[in-house]
Amino acid sequence: MPPSAPSPSEGDRPEPTAQAEQVTAATAQVPQAAIEELTDGLDGDSGEAGNIEPAEPQPRSETFLRERLGLNPLDWTLAPAVRLRGWVVTAVVTVVAALTRLIGLSHPHSLMFDEIYYVKDAYALWHNGYESTWKDGADALFAKGDFSALTTDPSYIVHPQLGKWLIGLGMEIFGADSSFGWRFMPAVAGILTVALLARLTLRLTHSPALAGVAGLLLAVDGVGITESRIGLLDVFIGLFGLLTVYCLVRDREWFRSRLAAGLDGTLPGAWAPLPLLRPWLLAAGLSAGLTCSIKWSGAYLLAAVGILVVVWDLTALRRLEARSWLADGILHRGGLDFLHLVPVAFAVYVAGWWSWFTHAGAYKHGWAEQMRQAGTPVRSWLPDSLNDLLEYHLSMYRFHVSLDSTHPYMSKPIGWLVQWRPTSFYWRGTEEMTGAGCGSDQCVQAVTSIGNIAVWWSAVVALAFCLVVLAWRRRDWRMWAALIGYVGLYLPWFLYGDRTIFTFYTVAFVPFVVLVLTLALGVMTGWLRPVPGSPLALAQEDALAEGRIGPERPAPRGWLATQVGFGMCPTRRGLPEAWTGVPVWRTRTEGVWLVGAVVVAALVCAVLWWPIWTGQTVSYSFWRMHMWLGSWI
Repeated sequence: MPPSAPSPSEGDRPEPTAQAEQVTAATAQVPQAAIEELTDGLDGDSGEAGNIEPAEPQPRSETFLRERLGLNPLDWTLAPAVRLRGWVVTAVVTVVAALTRLIGLSHPHSLMFDEIYYVKDAYALWHNGYESTWKDGADALFAKGDFSALTTDPSYIVHPQLGKWLIGLGMEIFGADSSFGWRFMPAVAGILTVALLARLTLRLTHSPALAGVAGLLLAVDGVGITESRIGLLDVFIGLFGLLTVYCLVRDREWFRSRLAAGLDGTLPGAWAPLPLLRPWLLAAGLSAGLTCSIKWSGAYLLAAVGILVVVWDLTALRRLEARSWLADGILHRGGLDFLHLVPVAFAVYVAGWWSWFTHAGAYKHGWAEQMRQAGTPVRSWLPDSLNDLLEYHLSMYRFHVSLDSTHPYMSKPIGWLVQWRPTSFYWRGTEEMTGAGCGSDQCVQAVTSIGNIAVWWSAVVALAFCLVVLAWRRRDWRMWAALIGYVGLYLPWFLYGDRTIFTFYTVAFVPFVVLVLTLALGVMTGWLRPVPGSPLALAQEDALAEGRIGPERPAPRGWLATQVGFGMCPTRRGLPEAWTGVPVWRTRTEGVWLVGAVVVAALVCAVLWWPIWTGQTVSYSFWRMHMWLGSWI
């Protein structure tokens, strides 16, 4: 069935009396109204039916169960034309991301900002097998291709090794003396993040147009561009964190489809099937483990994802009136969810330290043996290798929680969403730019990680809009696919208000910032269809059957939009359904104009700030004109 086809018609759904008979049995199983309210809000329904006299339960069909779970009909597939255009927009935005991240990637040919740590550590990992110390003057020598300053003495490093292995891979391919080489893998991660966001958006919205908007906005965002063009770790968190959420969304669909199939023909109160292996949830655990293997901040995303999947499981069981849905969901499903996520992520994380285990010269290796020789008790319940690694991690934890040294570009997370204090990665002033030929006697080169203002400032408004409209009023579960990035990768930083932290950490959750903005634009354009089986979807089906909406009728709009004059006339022209995912008559002209305004503004900002994002030689006055806020300087 193509995307434009409505949900099952009234004839395919049980008659009102039969449907009432199927939902009343659940009311006796709900112990707390508060639990119902929480699960409704996270899952996309506005609540159960009203008070109806109990009647004899009837067997439920898989079609009915899928509608209750917010799934498309059993025979629904994404139309081939929509699928093809989805891949087309993915390819286009990926090319745009590649151009913005690879052009001039080797400039500047020097270690900038924290590349002095991560790039050299990456080289040491690939050549010594562990992070090692460097002699004085190593930064300048490294940029010249001279690596003689590397020693075999272990270095105290406070982040896991995976990100540095990835940075080093680029140097192995293109040469360690190539600045293009030590930035290549972060650039690849940034490009893949854009492509993955386009695919996630298409899966959530079934709209190639919205997928293209999301991918394009991320491709031209300054945070994503600057941090894909520097040898730092955080861009890898953005990639693996987004992959974790993508797998989570796929698992939600997989799990609910099997619940509906397993309960086909059953009465309310039947035991729900219990799949022991959920491949997409297992993949989410693997990806979360990779995220944690870049930086420990990935552990917060793992916790947030774990809570969300349990809540989604609970709402699915309650929605289908499964027997003992609360106990079953928490004890059985919750336990299996935990096993799919936490032990898997932990195993991936520990495996990421394989080189540390195999090289005796690594930092803290042999600590337990030294303690015993000195007569100091050690943890006897652990083998020496894990004892050494645990002690190393305890010292890393103490470092992170006590890091309070000042830095000129440190910032508080309260200002991150508006890019209040962006990070300056590179600065070359007038005194170093003699004869640069910028058309002025004052020339500079700067790399400043300022987000695309059109994207970030619009996303703040979109976040408030989506919280009210999608999360609260419509109870649209898709909003939580975007919010979980904020919850897992942004909000935890508020716990470390006294720690030295920076705005460039936002690259970890910028895909979710763009996703929130895209969902808001989807609502405004009418390209975001209601969740199947939701009250809004059923109301629109009724309106379509009654002729109040449809071809030659105004697109469905809310009360406020109608009051200000929108929706007076039907939409007669617009993008075809193969691009938007909805019939032309559903498109709201005012929303299309809004999308155009946001995209054009983002492209203009990208052109204007491109020299500031990439360290081009510009006049000081040009640079100063782009520093809109005093806090940017």
